[in-house]
Amino acid sequence: MVKIAHISDTHLGYSRYARLDPESNRNQREVDVQEAYGRAVDAILERDVDVVIHSGDVFDSVRPATHVIIGFLKQTARITARAGIPYVVAAGNHETPRLRTTTAALEYANLVNVHSAHGFDLDYWVDEFDGVNVGVTLVPHGAVFGTGAVMPARDADVNILVTHGLVHGLETRQHEMGEADLQPGMISAPFDYIALGHYHDFHKHKENAYYSGATERFGFGEVDSKAGFAVVEFDGNGLESVEHVEIETRPMIDLPKISAKEMDSAELTEEVQKRVSDVDLDGAIVRLRAYDVRRGVASGVDRELLRDLQRRCLNFSLEIHPEESPEAAGEDGPPSAVFGPLGEEFAHFVNSRRERGELEKAFAEEFLEKGRGYLTRAASEEPGA
Repeated sequence: MVKIAHISDTHLGYSRYARLDPESNRNQREVDVQEAYGRAVDAILERDVDVVIHSGDVFDSVRPATHVIIGFLKQTARITARAGIPYVVAAGNHETPRLRTTTAALEYANLVNVHSAHGFDLDYWVDEFDGVNVGVTLVPHGAVFGTGAVMPARDADVNILVTHGLVHGLETRQHEMGEADLQPGMISAPFDYIALGHYHDFHKHKENAYYSGATERFGFGEVDSKAGFAVVEFDGNGLESVEHVEIETRPMIDLPKISAKEMDSAELTEEVQKRVSDVDLDGAIVRLRAYDVRRGVASGVDRELLRDLQRRCLNFSLEIHPEESPEAAGEDGPPSAVFGPLGEEFAHFVNSRRERGELEKAFAEEFLEKGRGYLTRAASEEPGA
């Protein structure tokens, strides 16, 4: 019997909100994501696996900070150097450079004996476990666009395909720049198991193809997701079982929506108080959406209440929508105003895209300046004005 751990979408280096970790003075969400990977490593080591397979987006960006790379190496060395378990990875879209001349952060993974496919070509890795040859075909993000059908190796007893992208028919909550659509022909060959990355939920695509899900949640579109990884077992007849292993993450709470029709500012404030009462919000990431909010009402919501909620939570966001229902705006439609550190989130969004090379410096600076002005006006003026 062969047992593998299939992990994906760790997104090390991801950061959000302005709160800092008091011990490291680093962004708290960045620390959360790093600690989630550490807990995944703990759980993997408890399960006596033969090999660990990572199906991409180890890092959240092409150029993660040095301390982020070091954190990955330290945790991963517990698997490779201390436990002697092989570790293979196929790069995802977040960490793949657009230019072939750019150094990929995954090149440093060889320092802890990780076999990584992070370029623009297919790769193959093979090892033997108790007389069973396990062959792993790696199709990193850089190779997806030029790859057709991929066939299993003939000399392996267990054949595994690892790649990163979105399978046909699977809808994500938010599309990303540079994501890859996996063609059906690429994943139709008779592999014993296909380890997929990119989709952040644990998901069975077909009998032999699974997304392991992410090790943290990265937005309210994933509020109901269960972070973790998959343990996959093979017997003499091929794939025997796939089990999802959950790991603990910071609480993320999407409070019941408020229908604010005919409410004035005092009534909306009271409704906010009702929604947050008897809920353990301490340290959580919290969102509350109010719909059908009349002109002028949002600006009168009790700011002291909102400041207190912001102090209690890692982040509290009250979103104001003038539409009559979530369906009118789309389930995650843009609010007309947000009470919370949206300006900081917007700045992080622009700066991260600039660091990835998706925005030119001059354009990013102008975009940031104008965007901050619009946000300030949206938060201070009447909705829809």
